[in-house]
Amino acid sequence: MAILSTGLEKLQHFALAPTAARTANLNGTAVDMNDYEGDLVVILDVEAGGTSTLDVKIQSSDTSGGSYTDVTSVFNLDGTEQASAAVAFAQVSTSADKQYLVFPKGAAKRWIKAVSVTNTSTHTYSINGVGVKKYA
Repeated sequence: MAILSTGLEKLQHFALAPTAARTANLNGTAVDMNDYEGDLVVILDVEAGGTSTLDVKIQSSDTSGGSYTDVTSVFNLDGTEQASAAVAFAQVSTSADKQYLVFPKGAAKRWIKAVSVTNTSTHTYSINGVGVKKYA
């Protein structure tokens, strides 16, 4: 049990987009991944009730205010690699949905953020991540 609890102590939550009702596209706040190692898990949690589509992807940059590009290496929670030009969640429409993406920290640059596109509707959702801190 000690090995498991030691590992869990290093897990750190980070919010890419706190829960909110959004009517416009999201260009999220950047999160510094410099102190993380290994795989990062990102979770999209969408409440039922939207009347259009919602698309969410993860981007990264070398600096907080720099130019962001799509992260392109991602795995599904079951470990299978997702064939994608971008680390993106499956499109969500009107029903509640919870999705997970896993990608190696090395697939992204130092700073990551979530970017979403919504078509003319309000969607209530959050985007959160969990990773292992190097020196926790």
